[in-house]
Amino acid sequence: MYFKIAALISLMIFSGWIFSWDTASATNEKPTILFIYTSERDQVDENVHMLDATFSAFAAKQHVVSAESFKSELMQGTDMVVFVGDYEMALPSHLINAIDRYEGEIIVIGYNVNQFKTFSEWQFQEEVEIGSLGNTSLFVAMSLIDVIPPKGSEVIEVGKRFDAQHPYIVKNGRLTYIASSAFESDQKYALSKRMHKIMGVEEPTVHPAYIRLEDISPVSDYKLVQETGDYLADRGIPFYLAVIPVYVNNENGEKIYMKSNRKLVKVLRNLQNRGGIIIGHGYTHSYRYEETGEGFEFWDDQLNQKITTERTDTLPEPLPTRESFRSINDYNRFMDKIDVIEKGYIETKHRKAIEELTDIELYPLAFEAPHYTMSSTGYKITSNYFNSVFGQVQLSDEDWEIMDAPLFVSSPAILSGMTLYPETIGYANPQLEDPLQVAKDSVKRLKDIPGSMVGGFYHPYLGLEHLQEMLDLMYSVGTIEWLDLREEDQLVQTDQVKIHQQANGVLTVKSARTTWKRLVENSVEKPFEAVLWGLSVVVLLFIIAFFIYIVNLRAALKKRLFRERDFSG
Repeated sequence: MYFKIAALISLMIFSGWIFSWDTASATNEKPTILFIYTSERDQVDENVHMLDATFSAFAAKQHVVSAESFKSELMQGTDMVVFVGDYEMALPSHLINAIDRYEGEIIVIGYNVNQFKTFSEWQFQEEVEIGSLGNTSLFVAMSLIDVIPPKGSEVIEVGKRFDAQHPYIVKNGRLTYIASSAFESDQKYALSKRMHKIMGVEEPTVHPAYIRLEDISPVSDYKLVQETGDYLADRGIPFYLAVIPVYVNNENGEKIYMKSNRKLVKVLRNLQNRGGIIIGHGYTHSYRYEETGEGFEFWDDQLNQKITTERTDTLPEPLPTRESFRSINDYNRFMDKIDVIEKGYIETKHRKAIEELTDIELYPLAFEAPHYTMSSTGYKITSNYFNSVFGQVQLSDEDWEIMDAPLFVSSPAILSGMTLYPETIGYANPQLEDPLQVAKDSVKRLKDIPGSMVGGFYHPYLGLEHLQEMLDLMYSVGTIEWLDLREEDQLVQTDQVKIHQQANGVLTVKSARTTWKRLVENSVEKPFEAVLWGLSVVVLLFIIAFFIYIVNLRAALKKRLFRERDFSG
C-alpha cells in the first residue's frame, strides 16, 4: 500500500517537472506577432517600418496590417499583439473589440491607447517634452504621452525633463505601453536596449558580427583585394565580398566585364574557397552612365524617385504627386504602369548579375543594394531572386535619404520575406581626421544593446592601413560571433541558375546556361564586337576555302603532269 502511494507521488512530481520544463521551453520560443499600425493616409512611414523591423527580430512570424485593413480572424494563432499608434484617429470598433477580448500579450505604442478598455486602469494625460531617455541626452527633444500606470507596474525606462521623470516603457502583467512611436536614432537605441525585457526573454551575451569588403568591381586592384581578403581568412574570420560584375566608365559609357579581369577573378575564387562569401552588389552600381561604385542603380537619384525608364540618355519627367490626379484609383493605375517598367529593369539587372557571376564560378549568397537605395516595389521583386539582404533599408518611396536599419537581424515586412543583416557601425572613411570615429561612436552605443549586430564594411583600396584597427574595434563590443552564411540556408536563383547553400555547409549550383547562350548574350551586349568576330570568321573561312582551293589545284596539276608524262612515255 505504502509502495503504491509513494509511486503515485513520484509520478505526480515527475509529471509536474515535465510540465514545468515544457512551459519554460515554450516561453523561450519566439512568438507569432500580429503587428497593427495606424498612420496618415494608411501609408507606412519610417517609424512604423523601423518598429516592425525591430519586433520582427523577436518573432517566429509577424503579420503586419493597418488598422483600417484589420480583420478579427487575424487574431487566431497569435501569441502577441503589437499596436502602433503613429497617427491619432478613431479606431474601427471591430478592432477595439478584438483587442479588448484578446487574452494574450499586448504592447501598445504611441497614440489611441485610451480607446482600449483593456487599459482602463491606466491614466493617459497630455503629451510632455523630454530632453533625455534613460541616461542618454537627446539631440532633439521628443514628446511622450504622459502616463500614470496602475500600482505594481514595472517602469522599464523613463524620459526626463529637468528633474521630472516620465515613464517611457511600462509593463503591467500582460500589458506593455511605450509612450511614443518616434523611432529616430536615440529612440532606436533606447528601445532596442530594453527589447528583451519587453518581450520577456533572456538577454544574450553574444553579439553577431560581420565585415564586408566593399565595391569590388572589374577595375579593382586585385593585389589589394587579395591582401585584405587573405588577412581576414588567415585569422579564420568569415568575410563578405560585395561584387559588382560590370564597371561603367562615366565619361564614355564603356563597360568592362568582370570576366575580362582574369587575375581578379582568380583572386575572388581563391578567397571564396578560403571563407569569403560573395554578395551581389548590383550589376553596374550605376545609372545614366554614372561611375560604378559612385552612382546609384535601383533609384533615380537625380529626380529622387523610383526607376521610371531604362533609357539612360535622357532625363524623364518627375513622377506626378497623388494630388495631381482626380482620384486615388487614377493615381494607382498610373503607378501600376510605372511599377511594370521598374520590375522589368530590376529583373534584368538581377538576372544578369547572378548569371554572369555564376558563369565565372563566383556564387552570390545574398544581395546588397547600391547605396542601400531601392523602392518597396524593388524589394518585393528582389525577394524572388535572393532571401537575404545586407546593409540598411530605404524606408520611403519618395525620398532615398530616409533610410535606416534595426540593430538586430530581422525580417521587416518591407523586405517581403527576406532576412536583413544590418550595417550598424559604418566604415573606415579616409576623408575624416579619424577614419573610424563614426564606427567608434556606434560601437560604444552597441555595447549596451544585448544581442545587437556589429556589422560594418571596409574598402580594399585602403589596403591593410585601417583593417586591424577596425577588427579590434569590433572585438571591443564584447563577445562576438562571426556571421557565416555558409551555415545557414540560402537560396539565390534566376530562371537559368539556382544556387542553394544548405545549413550543413553543402553548396549546390545548377546552371542551364550553355556556351551558345553566352555567345548569343555577348553578341547582344557587344554588337560591334560581335560584328568584328563575324567578319573575322568570314575572313577565316575565305582563307580556309582559298587554301583548300590551292591544295586541290596543286593536286589536280600534279595529277595532270603525271598523266602527260605517262602519255609521252
